[in-house]
Amino acid sequence: MFKSARTIALFTLLSRIFGYIRDLTIASFLGASIYTDMFFIAFRIPNSLRRFLGEGAVNSAVVPVLSKLSERDKPKAIWNLIFYFSVLLVFVTVIGVLFSKVLIVIFAAGYLHNHFQLMNRLVKLIFPYIFFIGLTVLLMGILNSFKHFAIPSFAPTLLNISIIASLFFLFGKFENPIYPLCIGVLVGGFLQLFVSSIDFFTLKLPFDFSLKIEKTTVEIFKLMAISAVGSSIIQISSMVDGFVASFLKTGSFSYIFYANRLFQLPFAVFSIALAQGSLPDLSRLREKNLKDVISLMSRFVVFYSLIIVVYVLFYSFDIVKFLFMHGKFNKADTLNVSLALNVMISGFLFFSLTKIFSNAFYSKKDAKTPLKATVIASLASIVLSIVLGFTMGFLGLAISMSISGVVNFFVILLLFIKRFGKVDFGSFIDKAVLLGLLFSFIFSLALKKLPFGFVVDGILVGLILILGYRHYSRLSLEASSSSS
Repeated sequence: MFKSARTIALFTLLSRIFGYIRDLTIASFLGASIYTDMFFIAFRIPNSLRRFLGEGAVNSAVVPVLSKLSERDKPKAIWNLIFYFSVLLVFVTVIGVLFSKVLIVIFAAGYLHNHFQLMNRLVKLIFPYIFFIGLTVLLMGILNSFKHFAIPSFAPTLLNISIIASLFFLFGKFENPIYPLCIGVLVGGFLQLFVSSIDFFTLKLPFDFSLKIEKTTVEIFKLMAISAVGSSIIQISSMVDGFVASFLKTGSFSYIFYANRLFQLPFAVFSIALAQGSLPDLSRLREKNLKDVISLMSRFVVFYSLIIVVYVLFYSFDIVKFLFMHGKFNKADTLNVSLALNVMISGFLFFSLTKIFSNAFYSKKDAKTPLKATVIASLASIVLSIVLGFTMGFLGLAISMSISGVVNFFVILLLFIKRFGKVDFGSFIDKAVLLGLLFSFIFSLALKKLPFGFVVDGILVGLILILGYRHYSRLSLEASSSSS
């Protein structure tokens, strides 16, 4: 499972590098302005529905079910699933375009009096992206069940490249500077689906299809529905953030967006990669062995999370300045983004551990238990976003995000203990964790005041993380051989 996580992490890192170049390009062309606020909110609408129908719900439903099917039964189940999921996506796309004004009321009511017509056109233009990305995510789940991780992890890179290209080649050719971004999103969505389809056809599954809904399709849709409820609660929380931000000072949503992008880089490269790469193997484990594997994975999570948190807290301003303070992105924007990033990164460990503990339930086709934790955490986030957002501005939104991550972890932890038994927290802190944390703190303290010290320290932190990965991979192999 650590090998699969490494594959996902490498290609995810590539995608995030191009994601940074994408964000830098947008920031350089448009700064933190009303245009970036409107684009990010318009893009968030199909992205929110993508997460509702997409990766969280689909992957946690598809992988456990398909992983347990025989090779003979898989083709019929897969083709049936693809057909009916495509029908669902077409329906959602049509509804979204027809009722775009309703979506604006839900996601960005602050624009009802100003820029409403432009916002409506943007939503109609960008919404069909959900069809392309929805099918892409479904193919990702199918490919992951066959332990194909490279192309699904690489595909998002094409979206970033498409948006970058659209700005360089189309900027200035439209009356509104946001239109090139929307075109880039649609082209990128198509390209992701295209390369994922090529990888899917390399599986050489025989075409076996009938209009009759298969039992596996029903089972996957049921699991998806349960997970989607949790995803929908998360997206409601995200919608509330956008709703509140639309009433705050110009640039508020962009500050949160850029800070979250930086937060998501290590979260995707490490936490999501580990959770996604381990799910097929966890789905094949007996329940009595599951707790030991989750404990080992948690030790690795604690190791890299603490090191990343220390590094970001020391260098958040330097990182944001180096990455984004170009063109129209000024020093005030840099300071605000770094402040939001510091608040968000404080919850990194809890978000990461939640992914691992939730996987234990998903591997046993139990989507209801993680849903309970998600609902409680998201309700807390909604209340906090409204209260803190309107009183503290964009920093209040960042604080609500971190607190919701803490709440989510402790709820899922209690549910895990109830299902699988007591957890030995002492085992999460081993010598590797202590040494890694000590060296990362010493390096950060020593290099903080040096010019480009954050770059040197980043390289040293990277080496520590690589050594930690090798250490825990070896432990994983030893555990696997001893259990077999």
